[in-house]
Amino acid sequence: MLRVFSIRFQKLQGVLASDKPETPCQYRHLYSILTASFEQPHGFSGLKKGIGMLRRMREGGAYFIKGVMLVVVVTFIATIFVVWGVKSTPGDLARRGVVASVAGAEITTEDYQRAVRQQIEMFRRMLGDKFDEKMLETLNIKEQVLEQMIRRILVMQFAEQRGITVTPEELTEEIRRFPAFGGKDGFTRQRYLQVLQTNRLTPERFEADLRRELIERKVESLIRGAVRVSEDEVRDGFQRLNRRLTVEVVQLPAGDEGKKLADTITVAIGQGKSLADAAKEAGASAHTFGPFPATAPPGEIQDPGPFRQAVDVLKPGETSPLIAGQKASYLVRLVKQQDPPQEDFAKEKAIFQDQLLLQKRAEVFADWLRQLRVQAKVTVDRESL
Repeated sequence: MLRVFSIRFQKLQGVLASDKPETPCQYRHLYSILTASFEQPHGFSGLKKGIGMLRRMREGGAYFIKGVMLVVVVTFIATIFVVWGVKSTPGDLARRGVVASVAGAEITTEDYQRAVRQQIEMFRRMLGDKFDEKMLETLNIKEQVLEQMIRRILVMQFAEQRGITVTPEELTEEIRRFPAFGGKDGFTRQRYLQVLQTNRLTPERFEADLRRELIERKVESLIRGAVRVSEDEVRDGFQRLNRRLTVEVVQLPAGDEGKKLADTITVAIGQGKSLADAAKEAGASAHTFGPFPATAPPGEIQDPGPFRQAVDVLKPGETSPLIAGQKASYLVRLVKQQDPPQEDFAKEKAIFQDQLLLQKRAEVFADWLRQLRVQAKVTVDRESL
């Protein structure tokens, strides 16, 4: 079954004025941190939240973003840290002033520390007094910076192997698109140089960073562009998202106590008893809820996230394995489902298909990045972090 991802993202807000060095790749890294939840499955219930995020992140002005609302950072604190298997380090890396070796390329300690300082300074400007050492640890900025640098090298190596480049004309066109470089008379070289100087950037450094960013975009577009959704996927996804469910639920204690009761109930079900009768024999009780929207479990369910994910894969008549929540455990039988009317699907199909394709491409690209990282020969001097 196709899994789709909930993209919980608020649009970044920014202005031009800044007196600190800020580069496209810095914001690419912030984008990576804030969207790490992209790799966490949330079922079809998250599909409606994903519209437009990638388009918003492609706006040229994002390169000079100064502020990000605090709520964005706080929202993602629980899910931002994903590190894919950093390997043990040979002792000679530190002696050479290298923090990591990535498929033959090296990340110097100087470059790494500079990138970390830039990220820390950026968060300090965004969050002010709210940014402290505890948040630094929670955000795992050092690990995130390293992983972003590793990933960038791997993506650039992939591009080089396949001859993916950016022409001088493409680079010039992209620079001219920046609202920051335009005035009432449009783009001028004088304005361009003034803005770079204000941000403590040289044209060479800025253009190298932008060229790399454009190559990364091309690679991303190549991977995403190969993804399609079938008619069956669209229909199944629409039905799952918009169906109404009636379920029978046995709520059990969390932890080992609930697991033992669930085992007893499951054995009784295997012997031919109904969920309600098996629960009663175990000293529990079953309750019926519904019909309710598939994306909105009943309020009586204390752990709606795990509950929703488990119910999402059930067919009528099936009973779930034990659903382990933080507050309780559950056994759920899907009694029946009511599919949305066919005319609703016909009316909303085109929009839903676009949304589903966007989500599936995001999933495939995230998986591709994971595989690229896992398969790479990477060694890290962890003492330098």
